[in-house]
Amino acid sequence: MKKSYALAGILATMFAAGAQANIKWDYVGAGYTDAGGDGPYIEGSYRLDGNWVVDGTYTRLSEGPFDVNFVQAGVNYLTGFKLDFSPTTQTYVLAGIENASGDADDTGGYAGVGLRHPLTPQVELYSEAAYHSIGDDHGSLAGGIAFYLSPDWAIRSNIALNSGDTKNEFRFGVSYQF
Repeated sequence: MKKSYALAGILATMFAAGAQANIKWDYVGAGYTDAGGDGPYIEGSYRLDGNWVVDGTYTRLSEGPFDVNFVQAGVNYLTGFKLDFSPTTQTYVLAGIENASGDADDTGGYAGVGLRHPLTPQVELYSEAAYHSIGDDHGSLAGGIAFYLSPDWAIRSNIALNSGDTKNEFRFGVSYQF
């Protein structure tokens, strides 16, 4: 009986803590990506005020003798829209520009919607749906997880499923939150 009360207490604490978790928009990160070609990436995100976040990514993709530098710069607008079943989830609209240079040159834009949800104080989930006009116009559905080792450091992983001939993308890296 005491074990049941202890288990119920632990579960209640986990859910209460998850409801109080704070999504961290300010970070820098680095890691490995595989998107047809593979290579390193660096990324950053900074919250300007209550509703606006800027972000950017630089990726160096290599496949055999071919190399491409991929730069993405964008802005997110936090809508403040709350989900009834999950009041800690943050919803946002995203837009920006993308540039590929090297053995292939192209520039385009992207726009979409996303959500971030603090599952527990250590785990945050996110999902985005976007349209990209770079290369072969394509849609993208991405999802990922951030596991916080401490308040400052996290391990991040995500996968983006892309439509058409655009290769799916997998990322794995670490980030420092400030």
